[in-house]
Amino acid sequence: MSGKLYSDYINNTFKRMKAKRLQFLLILCLSVSLLTCKDETKTQKNLDIEETNQNAQDSTTVFSEKSLDSLQHKTKTIKRNRLLEAVDDKANLQELMVSKRFFKEEDLYVLDYNYPHLNEKADPGFRVFNVFIEENYLNISTTENEILEDKELLCDTLKTNSIRDKRIIDYKIYNLNDQWLSTVLYKENYYSGMRYATYLFDCINFDLKNHNFLYFDDVFTPNAEKTIYSTLNSIINEGITSGDLYFECWELSLGDFKAYKNNFIITNDTITYYFDDCVICPSYTGTYSIKIPIQRIMHVLKKYNAPLRVSYTK
Repeated sequence: MSGKLYSDYINNTFKRMKAKRLQFLLILCLSVSLLTCKDETKTQKNLDIEETNQNAQDSTTVFSEKSLDSLQHKTKTIKRNRLLEAVDDKANLQELMVSKRFFKEEDLYVLDYNYPHLNEKADPGFRVFNVFIEENYLNISTTENEILEDKELLCDTLKTNSIRDKRIIDYKIYNLNDQWLSTVLYKENYYSGMRYATYLFDCINFDLKNHNFLYFDDVFTPNAEKTIYSTLNSIINEGITSGDLYFECWELSLGDFKAYKNNFIITNDTITYYFDDCVICPSYTGTYSIKIPIQRIMHVLKKYNAPLRVSYTK
């Protein structure tokens, strides 16, 4: 090979090598660029997904809170209506008693009391009942002082004074065989800043013939506490299992049973226990009362002291 041909061969070889090297670099740059773009796209997609998930989670949280609030408001309304709409014997007791009312409205509070008053002209012994009501529920000055003391304990920056507290008392009354008078007084309290009203209950059983009050030991046989306690919890658990407005409720504690042992009324076929808010259920669900069928606890009733219009035959 001549010198010129050899020189051309070498130059062409270098040119081809240079071209292939340039081609390789171009391919490498393109690959890197594609990979970078792919990573950026993947990262952006991940960010978009995370943002979408967060937005969905936030929306779900807001939706859940709204749904829960709506459900609680609904069940609270049902629970309250069951109490207020219960039919009692007022209409049939007009000669025996009258409903009296006390109403007072101030800047910081409202007192609205509706309570039973027995006819002392029909029987002077009924004064025992009337005095009991007056001393235990109509001590207005004590109630006013309690409300004002509560107001003073609250921070002024909350502006709670612009919302008036309300104390409401009303009642249901039942007459059994013209001998026993069973009254449940329910106290509806609206406190400043509270979402819902709270309910408290007092049950009064009065012997119209002997003019005395009746308590657990007057109605049930000795050592009946265990039976009544277990029966109440059995009925509560039946309600929880059924899911009928009993969600988030719980069994009655032994301590609470002892505190509410006398808080029952007697009707024709049931003995009904009443419990304050948050004793067996939260304020927005469940029930205020537990009805025990007479047949279920017949063996622990004092038959000689139980004028119940039911058959004791099993």
